[in-house]
Amino acid sequence: MTTIIPINNNNSIKSIDNTLQTFIKSTTIADVLSSVKPTSRTLLDLSSDATIEQALDLLLAEDILSVPIYKKGTSSNKQYITIVSALDLLKLLSTKVSMSSLHNDRHLLLMPLSDAIELAEQLTILNSTDSVDKLVELFSYAHIHRVLIRQESNMTLLSQMDLVRFFHSYNHLVGSDILDLTTAHIVRKNDHLVSISYKSTAAEAFLKLAANKQITALPIIDDNDELVAEISAMDMRGLNRDRWDDLLKPVMMFLKTSHGDIYPPLTCHDQFTLSQIMTAFVLRKAYRLWWIDLFSGEMKGVVTMTDIFNVFASHI
Repeated sequence: MTTIIPINNNNSIKSIDNTLQTFIKSTTIADVLSSVKPTSRTLLDLSSDATIEQALDLLLAEDILSVPIYKKGTSSNKQYITIVSALDLLKLLSTKVSMSSLHNDRHLLLMPLSDAIELAEQLTILNSTDSVDKLVELFSYAHIHRVLIRQESNMTLLSQMDLVRFFHSYNHLVGSDILDLTTAHIVRKNDHLVSISYKSTAAEAFLKLAANKQITALPIIDDNDELVAEISAMDMRGLNRDRWDDLLKPVMMFLKTSHGDIYPPLTCHDQFTLSQIMTAFVLRKAYRLWWIDLFSGEMKGVVTMTDIFNVFASHI
């Protein structure tokens, strides 16, 4: 049976704090890397003069969501200037295209990545000897999704997903009290959840997504307001000039063309625990869970990895 921690139970809260604080403050980023990235791998990166099309191709080929960008002309001794994500590239394109001119805008995929720098997160570089609490703070309150880690002469990219995988592997050190917190203690209900109809085109969905700074994905709903799919910037990976006109297809057709099938979005309900949510992220490689009322079917919100780290950060 799931245990819900009473908000006014000071002893329970203190127990959570002590267990989690001890674990996080005694753990270094090097410990995280040895657990989730034990094999040394050359850092994937691109020059600032590479194009959006090249970046989207790399993101799909390597099944990644972001790539570090180094300053043009520093390939021998690279000077990293930002980390560009699929969402950053979508936002850049959205500033240049419109539905009326979309047919003639495929050339915009040739824009250099340097144009996306102002839209990307501030570059953060940490040392492998730093404590994990720095990561937790960045991945929560600072709304950072990925950082570069300096290891001797090498750089490694560490993402929110990497840290979730680490906490999932060592959940016995997190403490059962915090792992048993349920959805309503992790994220607030959103009465103004932004969605899009399945009748919309992919271009309309992407432009609506890019226009809202508060979201990273859109739920796709049918005529009964039921969740049938989702779309995010990661669905743009692999977009090139030859496939540009696919953006004019209905969003469901675009997703099927891109992925070979349409996969149902992952959901959770009120009684899902933090432990179960982390398991879903790790085992299903999910980036969000749509919070659905178990009885009414109402869509109440969305749980992201930032929400998980907000819970951790509030108890250390």
